[in-house]
Amino acid sequence: MRTILMLVKKEFLQVFRNSLLWKILLIAPLAEFILFPFTADYEIKKLNIAFIDYDHSTTTREIQNEFVASGYFVSYGNINSQKEARSLMQRDVIDFIVEFPCDFERKIITNEYTQIAVTANAINSVKAGIGTNYVQTVLFDYISSLAESFGVESQLTNITITNIYWFNEQMNYKNLIVPGILVILVTLIGAYVTALNLVREKELGTIEQINVTPIKKWQFLLGKMIPFWILGMGEFIIGLGIMYLVFGITIQGSFWLLLFATSIYLFVMLGLGFFISSVSENQLQAMFVVFFLFIVFVLLSGLFTPIEGMPSWAQYVNYLNPMSFFMDIIKLVILKASNIHDIKIQLLVLTGMAIVINTAALLSYREKVK
Repeated sequence: MRTILMLVKKEFLQVFRNSLLWKILLIAPLAEFILFPFTADYEIKKLNIAFIDYDHSTTTREIQNEFVASGYFVSYGNINSQKEARSLMQRDVIDFIVEFPCDFERKIITNEYTQIAVTANAINSVKAGIGTNYVQTVLFDYISSLAESFGVESQLTNITITNIYWFNEQMNYKNLIVPGILVILVTLIGAYVTALNLVREKELGTIEQINVTPIKKWQFLLGKMIPFWILGMGEFIIGLGIMYLVFGITIQGSFWLLLFATSIYLFVMLGLGFFISSVSENQLQAMFVVFFLFIVFVLLSGLFTPIEGMPSWAQYVNYLNPMSFFMDIIKLVILKASNIHDIKIQLLVLTGMAIVINTAALLSYREKVK
């Protein structure tokens, strides 16, 4: 035990002696955690829209005003032809074109069939999809109110839809993105920093000096992991505080359960970093391996795209992704107040991963020493 404590003390001295390293460990991730949620906004706040109006009626002018009044659309005004519309869209001047046919107002009043053509610039599919929903909402609301004002009964005016959003009543994207970014920062501290720290010692020859001492390999492993585990837990707790103070997100579930799950996840990432460092010859190799795995973990984690919407093969690959299991835990505990029974599968999987990865790291290190 004394040997491990001495190694832990050595690591802390090494971290805080290097002014750049502790700033990278503490200040840089927290700065990113505060800034990134304000930029990774799923809500589209500005869409440029133009109109092709063959009807030139009061109704079409009112609809155009409704788009501007919604606050999401900036009107380019009326254009004369599809050719002009295509030119404007190719130059990214406009995002949407709404085309009104002839006799549009008359057919609305008489409850006849008519249609509105909506063209979207889909080079950004997310923006096009969300923007199309905005367009449909504005049109639906206006046509429903217009039909009701004329006393016209239609299926649109006879149906009232009420939306209830559980666990995220305001549909605030920050409730999803902020905990997800916290997971990413914990992953970086666990895997990236640990891997680079160990490879650096290998390059400097420090590990060779330790290998000739009576220190056992598992003691060296724990002595290396515990300081970064403590730093990772500390940064996670600070992140939870920022999450509450800056973004107003409260933990609906157990704070201690969240810390318990994080402690297990950190051991997974620390073991992964140790394993990568043992098979890498230099910092550049370790950096590329960690970066590759990190990108895969994030893309498959479910933070930006739902796991259920991924191909079957990707969902199977995701069973090997520790970040996806921890992301589930974070969402369930923070947003849904889930208890340990609800997340026991994820905890068991992460525990199994921690045992397997750390065992592999220890065996790999022993093999390298031989």
